[in-house]
Amino acid sequence: MDLEKFEKNIGYTFKDKHLIKTALTHTSYANEKKIESNEKLEFLGDAILEFIVSDYLYNNYKELKEGEMTKVRATVVCEESLYKIASEHNFSDFLYVGKSEIKCGR
Repeated sequence: MDLEKFEKNIGYTFKDKHLIKTALTHTSYANEKKIESNEKLEFLGDAILEFIVSDYLYNNYKELKEGEMTKVRATVVCEESLYKIASEHNFSDFLYVGKSEIKCGR
């Protein structure tokens, strides 16, 4: 896989290439190759994204109440919206996916 092409696609160059490879490694591939998958990084990334969105909402939408900010954040940081962004950047072209997932057409 061409990690440089992925970096160009998203407009960011990673210092730690091992980290980005892990971030793009699906559990199915990791199990086949006996390497670390992206699951722990996904957990951390979700928390960081929630924090960034929360900070943005808090500082830019002072009129919103706590419950309203929570609803907006949940809309932004959810599987559907993140899938849309991933699709727009063709992330699936860069994922390390195992043979079992490929056979299932995922």
